[in-house]
Amino acid sequence: MTYIRIIVAPHTVIGNDARVHIPVEVQPDFIERVARRGDPVGAVEELIWNGLDADAKEVFAEIELNDLDGVDSITVTDTGHGIPADSVRPAFSGMGGSWKKKAKKTSNLGRQLHGRHGYGRFRVLALGSSAGWVTVADGPTARTRTTVRFSDGASVFDLDDSRLTEEETGTTVRVTGDAPRKNRLLSDRVRFELTGRFAVYLDKYPDVKICWRGRRLDPSEVIRRQDEYALHLDGVDAEVATDEESAGPVLRIVEWSIKPQKRELLICDDQGVHRLTLSAGIQAPDFNFTAYILWHRLRNLSEYDSLDGEFEIDDTPLGRVPKAARDQMRLHFRMRESERTKEQIELWIQEGVYPYNGSPESDVEVAERATFDDVAVLLSRHLKGGKQARRTQLVLLSEALRRQPTSISKVLEDLFSLSAAQKEQIERLVGRASLGNIVAANAQAVDRVDFLALLRSLLYEPEAKWELRERTQLHRMLEKELWVFGDEFSSAVSETGLTEALERHLAILEGAAPRRNSRRPVRRADGRSGRLDLMLSGVTGADKNKRHLVVELKRPSLTLTEKELAQLRSYAFAVVSDDRHKHDEKTRWDFWLIGNTIDPALEWQIKGLNLPPNCAQDDGQVGLWVFRWGQILDMCEERLRKTQERLNYASSRALAAEYAERVHPDADVVSLLPLT
Repeated sequence: MTYIRIIVAPHTVIGNDARVHIPVEVQPDFIERVARRGDPVGAVEELIWNGLDADAKEVFAEIELNDLDGVDSITVTDTGHGIPADSVRPAFSGMGGSWKKKAKKTSNLGRQLHGRHGYGRFRVLALGSSAGWVTVADGPTARTRTTVRFSDGASVFDLDDSRLTEEETGTTVRVTGDAPRKNRLLSDRVRFELTGRFAVYLDKYPDVKICWRGRRLDPSEVIRRQDEYALHLDGVDAEVATDEESAGPVLRIVEWSIKPQKRELLICDDQGVHRLTLSAGIQAPDFNFTAYILWHRLRNLSEYDSLDGEFEIDDTPLGRVPKAARDQMRLHFRMRESERTKEQIELWIQEGVYPYNGSPESDVEVAERATFDDVAVLLSRHLKGGKQARRTQLVLLSEALRRQPTSISKVLEDLFSLSAAQKEQIERLVGRASLGNIVAANAQAVDRVDFLALLRSLLYEPEAKWELRERTQLHRMLEKELWVFGDEFSSAVSETGLTEALERHLAILEGAAPRRNSRRPVRRADGRSGRLDLMLSGVTGADKNKRHLVVELKRPSLTLTEKELAQLRSYAFAVVSDDRHKHDEKTRWDFWLIGNTIDPALEWQIKGLNLPPNCAQDDGQVGLWVFRWGQILDMCEERLRKTQERLNYASSRALAAEYAERVHPDADVVSLLPLT
């Protein structure tokens, strides 16, 4: 058995005319970065691409279950040309320098290549702790069979001596052992997700066969519609060019007949080879889709060199590409929404359930019917029963939209099973508010219930709790959900400095923009600056009292201790001791420290202060508070309780995921949610 040490690249040192080669070994943190342990589906995808890059016409991915019906092993087999015996050692010993980086096409069939870095073999760690490659290939004189083994934590690949064989060429990879999220592969949606990743490639190369757990990936089974648009970019130049071709990028939008786990914007080359995955980043309610950017200039890109996130920065050459794609996607789905409305109305007319006859005869009727069409299509999924029942519901809705109070209660009774007391309450509300306002208020209440369900899952589900990121996920969502901390706050900033916080306070007092050119730094007692997680501001009451709330968020896995409270206290002291704050009796500052758990010693200390619950300090103008997330969520739910009872609405994980995808696509948290 031969042991191969992983080498990145040799460096040369010259001294005393002697040349010494110093090998650079791969460190564990590098392997962790390229392994992407939290993405088992991506690991399966990588193994399939390896087979396709080897000119495989067929690739089979299978799962073997253990006695508990969990994933025991994953095996991916391809019919490609394999790795010749004399190429196995360099293929597994080096990092970088892959032959694919210089080659533009596969060696035999001339198909577009996917890999180029040589990092993909470490992706197996997302599937298990041990992996074995068995590869059969033709060499200069004979066909050989070679076995390579790798275990998590090892710094070597184990290579068996090659032996002669008459087996068919190809490579089989079998992965066993523990991996944190490999049971996600048991979801029925994995097949659909893989179909989406390979859809464009399979369209380009229809002779390729990819099977997941015995079923062939066939995009035609689940594609409802496809549209393509040429993207016109300004300022994209040779920084992303790899050849002299002049064709610009193309956006392909594929609408599916089933709902994907999450909406994605896939970065591909012009042959449909998947390079990077971005979130779709747009709102398109009730449309199930995946979008693809296809461009020859992206052939050499991969998920391992995402160019420092340039794709998510709008004013960079690469960032303009997804920005243009998202702008076009918004136009596309506005058009599709209009088309869908027309299609649904036409269907209702053909079925005889549409409540209007003929053409509208006045501008008022035109506006009324247009409003009905939009609302009715949005509610179409809730219509129940046969033809007559659905016509009755649509007639009642049309009457309600004429703002007749006696009709609104009938529609809402049908949709929400209202009691007599509830119908009476709705009728009283209609007397002083339009239907539009009622619908908006109810929609807001439903959204808030869904967000609380989403937040509970992210904060307390074991996997999500450890993977949730504070700044790019939790902060980003809460910036749009200020109501969580109270309905009186009208604005907020995230990750702001102490100086800017006080400038914002002065601007509210004076009704003017912050005077940035005359800033005087605000410092903590030890002279250091500080950054506040969230700062919310509002003006309340007839006396126009000002209130600021500073929220310090800690990751769910951290226990709050006196150390975290001391940090918050230093922020509070820095702000209130500044002379720009003094003598302002109409301003209240509250500082909240929020986490999942509180150290018992700190909790005992706070309880002994003879102050309101959770209050660690209060002088009448400044208060310091320590909360568990559970307490915050309970307070929010209590505020929503009566509205939720009236609507008879309960959220679920599926509805919470749908809300996250619709309202917070930029936070990209759907993948953290449990599948069941």
